[in-house]
Amino acid sequence: MDNDEDFTFAQVAPPVDSFEVHRVADCISDIRVDSGDKNYDNVGVVWKEGTKAQQASVGSLKFTVIDASSQKGDQRSNQTTITENPVKKKPAARAKVPFEKGYSQMDWLKLTRTHPDLAGLNGQSNQRPISLNEVKQHQSGSSMWTVLKGRVYNIAPYMKFHPGGADMLMKAVGKDCTSLFNKYHAWVNADFLLEKCLVGILDDGPSKI
Repeated sequence: MDNDEDFTFAQVAPPVDSFEVHRVADCISDIRVDSGDKNYDNVGVVWKEGTKAQQASVGSLKFTVIDASSQKGDQRSNQTTITENPVKKKPAARAKVPFEKGYSQMDWLKLTRTHPDLAGLNGQSNQRPISLNEVKQHQSGSSMWTVLKGRVYNIAPYMKFHPGGADMLMKAVGKDCTSLFNKYHAWVNADFLLEKCLVGILDDGPSKI
């Protein structure tokens, strides 16, 4: 041994008596199993109803042998249950009308910078109060008024530039279109987009007939 201080200790069991070995072997040879099938349900362990059990004995010791192989198979089948997640439907996108050549949003921005009078004011102030009755009188030609968030705009010049098409924009003419606008374009900065189309401010006082 290279290292005199390296010792390995192990507990050594006493020798087995040969007579004791023969006595245990004789008991094992006396094992008896009752082959009658029984339904065994109450053994201190939860077994599936209908599990097969057999009575056995070794000498004076009696015990029960339970066949749980079928139960294991059931457990495995339960573990492989597949659950399907419901498919979420995406909201339908609003259809857009293809732009005509020269009527894109970039073309509109260029027009707002170069056109002298998109609102058709002819020199009048765009801050004057306008009643809803007056708005209703402008629904055709180059004068199509609408109310959006308390402001009155002439949207006739914007008809061909509208991404949703002129037919959709016509639903706003002659009325307050704020709720319709918020339904489809809540994120759009209308004050910037229609700045040059501003005609006046809505007078929400009592209507004059």
